[in-house]
Amino acid sequence: MSPQPMLALDTAVGASACLLLEDGRVHALSVDSPRAHSRELLPILQRLLHDAQITWQDLQGFAVGTGPGSFTGLRVACATIAGINASLKKPVYSLSSLAITARQAGDVDSSFWAIEDARSGLVYAAKFSEGQCVVPPQCLTWEAFLQLPPAQYIALSDITVDLPHWKALPLQQTREQALVVEVRKLQPDSNFKMWVEPLYLQPSQAEKNLK
Repeated sequence: MSPQPMLALDTAVGASACLLLEDGRVHALSVDSPRAHSRELLPILQRLLHDAQITWQDLQGFAVGTGPGSFTGLRVACATIAGINASLKKPVYSLSSLAITARQAGDVDSSFWAIEDARSGLVYAAKFSEGQCVVPPQCLTWEAFLQLPPAQYIALSDITVDLPHWKALPLQQTREQALVVEVRKLQPDSNFKMWVEPLYLQPSQAEKNLK
């Protein structure tokens, strides 16, 4: 169980936030606008604390979806939490945005992939089975990905590549519902820092040159 109260934020798509309290209560909010993070992110977090009647000092930790996702959304989310935590010095846990996406598939009776198109002929992908990640997130060329056996997959963004014999899964849970589940899985001794780095949808040119 994650240390609580715990404030969590994910901006891979739109902005979703949740606050988990020691007594089991959960407060959650989402904003769908792709530009919402820069304008409304801090007010969203402040509203969650206000509704729960707690202060920043009451928090025992933060969790941030670190991607893969859009450059602006992830950068603003990580910077916002880092700024808030500069004086609080609470643990910050990193959440895989692909794991949150996978959780949105609900109960799936067989293994499946969570994928996001990274553009430039690349795809971010992770494989899940029974609620667990069995193949960690990795960046592949579409050519390499299509050499994998066809399976079920879930994606938030439109996939621009034809996936013959692959089956798309529908979203069964909202982003904030999935975020709550992933936060509850965190353990106090999980790997954490005082701030976390985002994983952008497009790798840097240096990373591309290494492939």
